[in-house]
Amino acid sequence: AQQLADEQAQQQLDEDEVIANSYIAIIVQTITSQWSRPPSARNGMEVSIAMQLTPNGQVVDASIIKPSGDNAFDRSAIRAIKQIDQFPEIKNMPSRVFEAEFRNLKLVFRPEDLLL
Repeated sequence: AQQLADEQAQQQLDEDEVIANSYIAIIVQTITSQWSRPPSARNGMEVSIAMQLTPNGQVVDASIIKPSGDNAFDRSAIRAIKQIDQFPEIKNMPSRVFEAEFRNLKLVFRPEDLLL
C-alpha cells in the first residue's frame, strides 16, 4: 500500500512539473514580448529576479535577487515585468502548483533570450 501511495505521489509531482513548465513558458513569452533590450546588453549577462504573484496572476512585486552588473539591463527586465501587471492564465492553475512554484517565482533574464 505504501509503495502504491509513493508511486501516486510521484506521478502527481511529475504532472505538476509539466503543468508548471507550461505556465512558465507562457510567463516568459509574455515578459519577452514586453522587454526592450538596452544597448548595453551583452551575451553572457544575466539578472535573477524574484516575482511575487497572487492566485489570479497579479504581479505584486518584482525585485532583483542577483544583478547583472549593468543597471540599464536590470531595470529593463524589472520594467518588462511591471508593464504586464497580470498573467491571467495563472488563475486557471491548480492551487497546489501555484503555492509550490508561482507565489514566489524566480526567473533569470539573459540578453540572448530576447527576440531581436
